[in-house]
Amino acid sequence: MELRHLRYFLAVADAAHFRHAAESLHVSQPTLSLQVQQLEKELGVPLFDRIGRGVRLTAAGELFRNHARRVLRELEEAQAGLDELDGLKRGRLAVGVVQTVNAYLIPVVVAEFSAAYPGVTLLVEELSASGVEIGVSEGRLDLGVSFVPPADTGLDAELLFEEELVLVIPRRHPWSRRQTVRVSELGNEPLMVMPRGFYTRQMVDEAFRVAGISAKVVVEMNSVAAIVATVQRGGHATILPLLAIPDKVTHVRTVRLEGPTPSREVGLLMRKGGFPLRARDAFACVMRSAAQRRKCS
Repeated sequence: MELRHLRYFLAVADAAHFRHAAESLHVSQPTLSLQVQQLEKELGVPLFDRIGRGVRLTAAGELFRNHARRVLRELEEAQAGLDELDGLKRGRLAVGVVQTVNAYLIPVVVAEFSAAYPGVTLLVEELSASGVEIGVSEGRLDLGVSFVPPADTGLDAELLFEEELVLVIPRRHPWSRRQTVRVSELGNEPLMVMPRGFYTRQMVDEAFRVAGISAKVVVEMNSVAAIVATVQRGGHATILPLLAIPDKVTHVRTVRLEGPTPSREVGLLMRKGGFPLRARDAFACVMRSAAQRRKCS
């Protein structure tokens, strides 16, 4: 058994399709099929059930997947440790970030980290909160930037800051001169919000539930930048984290919400018992500094 067998097996398991997996690996489908067949022959059990054009893992495949991920993860951590013997002159760091934080804080962090450690390849992936936790837990991500505390008890968390959700309105909106608005006043206000799968939307829905009213949602968009740009052009009001509104954005106003004031905590996520990584520690240090500057600005 060779490492490529494990990588090919996991690619098929994740894609649930041989052709899609082959494309992601940049190999031909016959080559991929042959490698998986060799692995199944060596293990003495079928790993996949073929269903139409797709595949699904057998019970043996499910069991083997967990072990295969662990083996590759430990090898990657060992390689990262060896790379760091050069003093962060080379290496690779994978970071998962929730969308709102990725929109306003990560660009600054990436620029500073890359300038300080140009030899380290940085991979940043925007994911849902659950996606970040899964990635860190499985070892595909070295570090997560998400909401804390995490649902996964196998993760360590470090609080970075608390972010408050605010009402974001066009400059000429009737409420543009107000300092606060109660959530109960928003019952008839057309809102543009994120889809239900996003934690920001779940917080909005919860705030309206506590206020005893229903939100009048007329537009759903899955991009923070697109939502802010639409408000700039005189679109509907929205509710977003205050820190997600760029410092120099024009033609919009932010108004604090009360009754309740929705807020959440953002932090760093790491796998408990994970291999020490200097690159991860360095990125976390830059992240802490950027978060502190943002809070004080």
